[in-house]
Amino acid sequence: MLERSFTVDVLKVVAAQLIVWHHFSAYGPMADTMNLQWPQLIHWLYFDARQAVQVFLVVGGFLAGQSVMNKPVLYPLIHILKRYVRLAPIFILAISLISLAVALSRANIQGDWLPSAPTFMHLLAHALLVHDLAGVEALSSGAWYVAIDFQLFVLLIVLCHQLQRFGLRMLSLGVALLCVLSMWWFNRIDELDLWAIYFFAAYGLGILAAWAKRSSFDAAVFGITVLLALGALWIEYRTRLSLALLTAIWLAIKPKSMVHWTPMKRVVHRLANSAYVLFLTHFGMIVVFSAIWNITHLNNPVTAFALTGFAWCCCVGLGLFLHEKAEIPVHHWISHQSKLMFLRLTN
Repeated sequence: MLERSFTVDVLKVVAAQLIVWHHFSAYGPMADTMNLQWPQLIHWLYFDARQAVQVFLVVGGFLAGQSVMNKPVLYPLIHILKRYVRLAPIFILAISLISLAVALSRANIQGDWLPSAPTFMHLLAHALLVHDLAGVEALSSGAWYVAIDFQLFVLLIVLCHQLQRFGLRMLSLGVALLCVLSMWWFNRIDELDLWAIYFFAAYGLGILAAWAKRSSFDAAVFGITVLLALGALWIEYRTRLSLALLTAIWLAIKPKSMVHWTPMKRVVHRLANSAYVLFLTHFGMIVVFSAIWNITHLNNPVTAFALTGFAWCCCVGLGLFLHEKAEIPVHHWISHQSKLMFLRLTN
């Protein structure tokens, strides 16, 4: 394994935990109780920790960029379908589990943060990853990110398919141009946050960081893009863009080397692999523990913090369990069936 892979693992783990704690500070009665004694902590978790999603966007772009770096995209629909199969099955399972948790807990929770009971159209829109575009209420706090990640990957694949015919340099310039347009314009329009173009500033930086060591030309493209990002920050400072920029620079300059795998690094690797499932499922755990809090009529901030910590551990455990027992087996089964179908079609 490359050292850079471990760097990505660390970034994914830290960002995932911050997002989980951000949602713990945003939803449920335990957050309100903890706010009575630690208002500054809750304020930081609510307003600042959520910026960690930028790390996910950059890392997502970095990994996507690596996946297509030396492979011509001749059949874009196949790449897009593979990405959908990677994202959707476990997402549908997570949405189903969360909907069940909400239905069982609704009588014991008062708050408008609970999603409505899902209809068939709700579930269909989520399954197709178009819930935000269709104006359908999200059934989970992390649902928006899955749809955006899919949009961003589709946009990258389209760029690759259309520009690779003109050479890799043209592709790098095309990605950089769209990234800069996002930084300077699209990312400054809040109404566009349902669309990939709004987030391509961070995602594009990740792609260019992955390509930066491919050639001196790609390194120059990344360097110029970084300078233009600094210009965009000078025009309108955005914490999200500055964090994305720092993350991309770190990924680009981190040298390649073999990693000495220690037990701790293996734990980090497992947590990183399960980060996507954790991101999808932790909202359901927040719902369950909020109901428990209300049923037991607890009201002490220290108890609220302790119970939140225990709930966080349960979130991590559930993420690991579902990753190994559901996500991986389902992915392998679908991949196997897809290969068999492809062989039948080509014979």
